[in-house]
Amino acid sequence: MATQTKLQRKNTPQVIPPGEWTLLTYDTVIRNDDSMQQGMCLIVPPYNGDFLWARNVSWDAITLPPFDTRQRQFAARFVRDPFGIHDDTGSTDQTDTAGKDFHTTVWPFYGRAGQAVGVEVWHDHTEAVAVTQAQFSATTWDY
Repeated sequence: MATQTKLQRKNTPQVIPPGEWTLLTYDTVIRNDDSMQQGMCLIVPPYNGDFLWARNVSWDAITLPPFDTRQRQFAARFVRDPFGIHDDTGSTDQTDTAGKDFHTTVWPFYGRAGQAVGVEVWHDHTEAVAVTQAQFSATTWDY
C-alpha cells in the first residue's frame, strides 16, 4: 500500500534572503497519510522504507540593478534532520531566467523512521527573492 504526504505553499510568498540556506515552509497540507507531516515544513516517515521525494519551487521574477550583468544562481536541496545533524543531499542549482522560475525535482532515496526531511533553498541575488509557490511530497510503497 502506498502512503503519501504533500505540502504546498500557494497563499503567501516566502521571502528568501541572499546567501543563506532557508528551510521552506508550507501553508497547505494536501495529503497526510500516516501523519507524516510535522509542523508546516517537514515530512517524517513513521517507518523505514524507500521513498520518492519530490519538490517544486517557483521563484518570483528578479530585477537586476543597472549595469549588473552577473548571472544569478538559485539552488534547492533536500535536507535530512534540518534542526539536528543537517545531512543535506539531493541538491540542484540553476541560473535565473528573466521571468519566474519553476524547478521540479524527484529523487528516490531511503527514509528512516523518525528522520525529518525538509527542503532548503538558496540564491545569490543582491536582494531577497520570494518563493511564490512550492510543493514538497513523499511517497512510499515499501513497508
